[in-house]
Amino acid sequence: MRKLLFTTLLICSCSFVQNSMASVIQMANTDGSFLLNSNSIDGLFNSDTPYFTTSDMALVHSTLNNWGVDTDGKVTILPVNTDAGLALLTLVDMELGGGDIEFDSSIGVTSTGSSGLSMFINDADQDNWTLIQPPFGSQTLGATFVWGSLGSGDGFAWAGFLMGDTVSYTFNDLGADSLSEDAFQFVGWNNDAWEVVATHGFDSSGTSVFTGIVIPGPSVVAIIGVMGFGYTRRRR
Repeated sequence: MRKLLFTTLLICSCSFVQNSMASVIQMANTDGSFLLNSNSIDGLFNSDTPYFTTSDMALVHSTLNNWGVDTDGKVTILPVNTDAGLALLTLVDMELGGGDIEFDSSIGVTSTGSSGLSMFINDADQDNWTLIQPPFGSQTLGATFVWGSLGSGDGFAWAGFLMGDTVSYTFNDLGADSLSEDAFQFVGWNNDAWEVVATHGFDSSGTSVFTGIVIPGPSVVAIIGVMGFGYTRRRR
């Protein structure tokens, strides 16, 4: 009877953990792997997919800037808890809220995510993008984003991550001359602040590739550990 009760509690707890406590994304590139912890930015993605509004993008940029994270002239990747669940945002240069008025060049991306994810994209009615959604397996976004030194930017996000969901990115430099050597910055919530966890650049061919997977956070591991310890003690 105790074993049945424990099994039932474990299944329910794992379901709760999977759906409510996904908050850490492990990223990997040619430099190695690192963890990105998420935090909330109120009001994101309360509209229908696929619309990542310009005002929402400006909000994210201003939030990061207020924490001392410079997003101008970079591709910024960060996990955020949103109305659409855990999301992984990709900010292409800094959007000041005025839309794509002037831009210098562009940057290409192909990104593949788990089939259950939602996708949000800025300027969905203007940008050159395609989302391939097969009846099974993963879905793939192919897009060209503007890169502007005069205040125009772009971006997209995968949302609704659960434990074990994966995502991959391949970026191609299409002549964005204002890119820095470390064009990519990965931002996470550490010590009650947004901070840059890692940086990366394009390789000699003008390509940058990285992947991500949602893993259990410390609170999830603690819950499972406590339950396992309690069951072990009952067996004695």
